[in-house]
Amino acid sequence: MKIGLLDASYKDEHILGLGLSWLKWELAQLGVDVTPVASADVVLASVQSQQAVGDLARGLRRNGINPATRRVVIGGAGAYAPAVFGGLCSAACVGEGRDFVRALVRDGWDAAMALPEVWHPGQINPVCPNTAFPWDCPPIRYQDGTTRVWASRGCRRKCLFCQTGWESEYRQNPCMDAVYRTASSLHKRGESVFFTSNDQSELDWQRIPPVKHLSASVVGLRRFLAMPGILAKARSIRVGVEGPSERLRAGVGKPITTGELLELTCALMARGITFRWFMIAGLPGEIDADYDELKDAIMYLKRHCDKGVVMMHFHAFIPHPATPLSVLPLTDDYWGRFEEFRRWFFHGPGGTARVQIMPCAQPTGRMARACESMAATPDELRRGWAAHDNANWVVQYQCDNERRRRLALRYMERIAC
Repeated sequence: MKIGLLDASYKDEHILGLGLSWLKWELAQLGVDVTPVASADVVLASVQSQQAVGDLARGLRRNGINPATRRVVIGGAGAYAPAVFGGLCSAACVGEGRDFVRALVRDGWDAAMALPEVWHPGQINPVCPNTAFPWDCPPIRYQDGTTRVWASRGCRRKCLFCQTGWESEYRQNPCMDAVYRTASSLHKRGESVFFTSNDQSELDWQRIPPVKHLSASVVGLRRFLAMPGILAKARSIRVGVEGPSERLRAGVGKPITTGELLELTCALMARGITFRWFMIAGLPGEIDADYDELKDAIMYLKRHCDKGVVMMHFHAFIPHPATPLSVLPLTDDYWGRFEEFRRWFFHGPGGTARVQIMPCAQPTGRMARACESMAATPDELRRGWAAHDNANWVVQYQCDNERRRRLALRYMERIAC
């Protein structure tokens, strides 16, 4: 069996992301040399999100591969919601891929296809994501110049909009001592180490070298402020603020008060650190008053901070099938509120050098990505999934369909209080 690797994120088949870099290493451990994609019997393709469906189609065409006649298996983050890829693959490996690859190489195609984590186009039987991450994988040099080591998978938190927290269980590397030793050795060799984790504040920062770019929760930021050595080399910190108001943040499971957020932001900016707030525009139930609260926050930064900048990265809400919020109907009314907010900032009293705003997608583009995410039509998304099952729900996520619906209803009740 000749196996080829295709990363949908790159046009050059010699460039591999993290997932396929691991896979190439894994195949080498099994004595398999990778074959050029165009001549492979089986193509293992990495898709980083459902929005990679177009990139995958182009990559297959570029290599002369007809998925109707060639065996193509997708894996990676996008495979947790495989339905949109149905016309482009023979199967999807949902979750971690080590067991699948070993079965494919040692026992053959049929044995691999029979694994419980394998999804087939049109499948109606449950698919159980594999959680056996290959923690023994060596560090990988990524395209951004950092060397990645493996700290955790998944997320402890269950924010109601986030696919990562609901698609599979949280796992931390069982050999963190070895991870810290490896990171120290890499640092001494002059390499820039990056710990793969959904929240870097969960790490033992007394055991690793200071880094320039941090990603943390608000709880983690409090810890960072108590450890000046960690912030000594930090140039930027990113935090998922999500909702523009306390009401929405509490609703999705991130009860961050605006006062605490501003206090932490000002303290970090005073150190010359660029602070990145990642925000969601168009969460279900959003109203004008949510942006009024955000305007007040910007005015506070304008009046009380004389150093640094907050980069506000806005992303339009996109439903993801593992999450409770995917159940609710999708609306486009967010765009009018966001446009009014932008006018207030750029052409009104809100403008300040202490804040920069990166806008979210407009409704047309957001709808296209939502259709890919949910493998659904615009009409289905506007209807919602309170009384219908989504095609991706054959994957056994962290809650079943009825609990997903109950949590969506509870969210709407909570934000109405």
